[in-house]
Amino acid sequence: MPSPTPKFNQYMRQAWPVLWEAIGQGRTVSYTELAGRAGRPLHHRHIHRQLLREMSLRCRRAGLPDLAALVVRKDSGRPGSGWYDLNPGGKRLPDDPQESWVEALTICLNYEWQILDIDRLTTD
Repeated sequence: MPSPTPKFNQYMRQAWPVLWEAIGQGRTVSYTELAGRAGRPLHHRHIHRQLLREMSLRCRRAGLPDLAALVVRKDSGRPGSGWYDLNPGGKRLPDDPQESWVEALTICLNYEWQILDIDRLTTD
């Protein structure tokens, strides 16, 4: 298991308002939008390593849907290969990774998130 990003809690708190808004609107958010709106030092080319990998693991550990399923490539509207590599929630269907992502996204968007769920994700 990869070690946590040293500044994960800071990055997660920066990203949370953007993710919260996307959930409320029932939509995905691109890597570029998330990094741009959350602010520096997050960068769309490094956001998987900086934030999303650890966020998926912490969501799983806290019994929450995988928030990283919300974050997609602007050109395809789907997550990058890093999302599929994590096997979010342990539910990945080997024959259809696209179906696995759609399922994770649907669960994430239909979950009754609470504003304080951020505390569950930033507690070490």
